[in-house]
Amino acid sequence: MEKYPARMTRRELFAALAGVALLFPPQAATAHSYKLGDIAVGHVWASQPESGGGVAVYGPILNQGDAAVQLIDASTPVAEDVRIRTAADGEERWSDTIDLEPGKPLALAPWRQHLWLSGLKRELKEGDAFDLTLDFGGAGSLTMQVEIEPGGGN
Repeated sequence: MEKYPARMTRRELFAALAGVALLFPPQAATAHSYKLGDIAVGHVWASQPESGGGVAVYGPILNQGDAAVQLIDASTPVAEDVRIRTAADGEERWSDTIDLEPGKPLALAPWRQHLWLSGLKRELKEGDAFDLTLDFGGAGSLTMQVEIEPGGGN
């Protein structure tokens, strides 16, 4: 007969603690994420304003549905205009929409499509946050919090 039959082994204790830790992640490490039906948007962030006054917005978007969806518009109270900008091969182009194919992740990133805020209505600096609304047409609109983070890249 075991001396302490209800005693956990170190491996069992570690596994139990690891499981509990996954249920309660630290707040500082938790990124914002948003969901609208089948559309999932991960942590969205913006670079510090460029010398010309524009701000780029980056982040991941995933259409988890069975049909394609389009991002047709975006707006924010901190800028006059939000446009879709593509930076590739040292050139920039402007688009009216972003296509979100089913099951295919899309990263709004400095080297590809991203959102561009122009005509800023207030100064934005590292640590600031603002609301941004993405319009997915018939799928609806989603408002999220965007944080100004260090680093440029655009």
